[in-house]
Amino acid sequence: MISSLTHILTLALLITGSLLRAEMPPEVAKALLEQKAATPLQPPEVEVVRVKTSEELEQAIRAMKSGQTILLAAGEYRITHDLVLGANTPEPLRNIAFRGETGKREDVVIRGPGQENTEGNPQSCFQFNNVDGALVADMSIGDFFHHPIMLHGRFGCRAVRMRNLRLFDAGQQFVKGTSGGLGRIGAKDCIVEYCLIEYTDIGPIANQGYTQGVDIHRGDRNIVRDCVFRNMHVKPGLRFQHGPAVLMWNDSRDSIVERCVFLDCDRGVQFGVNEKPKDGPSDHSGGVIRNNFFYTSRRITNADAPILAWNSPGTKILHNTILTNGTCPNAIEYRFANTKGVIIANNLADAKILSRNDAEAEVYGNFTHATPAMFANPAACDLHLKSPVAGIVGAAEKLRPPLTAADCADDFNGHPRRKDAASDIGAAEHRNTPAAKE
Repeated sequence: MISSLTHILTLALLITGSLLRAEMPPEVAKALLEQKAATPLQPPEVEVVRVKTSEELEQAIRAMKSGQTILLAAGEYRITHDLVLGANTPEPLRNIAFRGETGKREDVVIRGPGQENTEGNPQSCFQFNNVDGALVADMSIGDFFHHPIMLHGRFGCRAVRMRNLRLFDAGQQFVKGTSGGLGRIGAKDCIVEYCLIEYTDIGPIANQGYTQGVDIHRGDRNIVRDCVFRNMHVKPGLRFQHGPAVLMWNDSRDSIVERCVFLDCDRGVQFGVNEKPKDGPSDHSGGVIRNNFFYTSRRITNADAPILAWNSPGTKILHNTILTNGTCPNAIEYRFANTKGVIIANNLADAKILSRNDAEAEVYGNFTHATPAMFANPAACDLHLKSPVAGIVGAAEKLRPPLTAADCADDFNGHPRRKDAASDIGAAEHRNTPAAKE
């Protein structure tokens, strides 16, 4: 009897595992990534250290000085230690950079021992401590039990720019911003841009589902823009079930998430979590979530909504396009009584906008009856309108004071929104789509 039950459970797990796999068809991947392709950076004009092996990379990290750029030749790097910058230094490392030499992120891969490998080292890749001004660009980083990139705000980390990276298969958060110490100490003025952040299969089991894409504590003025987040799920039954693709919380302020793509993520963007935060009067305050695409064909856990503002007063949620396809009842939620002064305007969605636990917001200009047929290629999260749609094109309400047109001056494509007439509801102006220009 026990043997038969074990066989049944094993078979069920195998079937479940096959259902949870999320390999992207090549045509979908191509269409998805073309939406947010990075333009090449200029060649470095500072002191350059070239490396082509893991040993050379680790040695260059240990000897790194302010103003240096490390260029990584094409290849795979299996590092044996975390790449730690600015630890126990009286002065910060300033204006340092790590770049893939070819400019193509797939050509340089830094790989750890596995997202589920509890014994392997290193457990993280880049750790920025007392660092003021850094660039990590044009490479892929993944298969680490903890974090591909750590921003140690409690040690002075600020102004780290992460550009044209592929971050994959992290055991915990892909980009982690830590806090601690006296006062409001967290990562500040950091930028994540033109990055692909994804699970190729499923989120971590060994860490009980404890994951997010970009997770910042006590951060100030951090920006996530023009990125693609894909397949941010964990298996049912784990302790942590709802890791957002982007989470700004624990007394963070003035975060910006704009022009990003969220494909099949249980939660997309969340500002604030706790009704009674441990630090500060709110879990997040201010900031804007604007001009993003969200498309979900499947949710593995009940994860509330693609956009969440929970204990996040003063937040602006403007001109997003959201297709839930019936996977959750709400497109946007604002929650808890401290959430006041929120403005939710001109979003295009197929589900409701909901207040919970006495939260207050000004809600106007939104359209909540969208269908997949309206859009160019929903499966690839291409949510440009196929053709003009009455009630959407030219139908956005003018942003009301205290907002101005500058609060959402461009669209998903980075093109200026129309000034001669009403702009479109949603993230992308129809006149700026390739089809509309032909």
